[in-house]
Amino acid sequence: RMLEWAGQPGAGTPRDELAAAAAREFGVAPATVAQHAGAILDHPAGARFFAGPQLAWSGNEVAVSDAREVLRIDRLVRLEQEDGEPVWWVLDYKLRHAPEALEPYRRQLLRYRDAVRAAQPGQVVRCAFIAGDGRVVEIA
Repeated sequence: RMLEWAGQPGAGTPRDELAAAAAREFGVAPATVAQHAGAILDHPAGARFFAGPQLAWSGNEVAVSDAREVLRIDRLVRLEQEDGEPVWWVLDYKLRHAPEALEPYRRQLLRYRDAVRAAQPGQVVRCAFIAGDGRVVEIA
């Protein structure tokens, strides 16, 4: 939840307040929330998905359909590349595992990516896990 709040345009609430509010909502320690969210928001690979001039659009818990059912994407962003071309990123938070090593997680993420590709024909769509240590693990 803290990542959702921190990643909204114009978010200005201090991180410790966001961590405390998210911790209350889910019954976990604020320090744990702050640790994971801070690792992601401060990591050079992941920070670009939450703030900066390259971030053209972002959404949290974005609903997409793949003809079988409605899917919910943790975070969907459109980044503008240096050449001006947009790239869509389908992002899935997996905080406690090495998500790239778990085949069911990989299949799920690729399914999300394919649904966004169908909704954005002709545009580049990439996908990645965001791990609890801030790593961005792209899946092709």
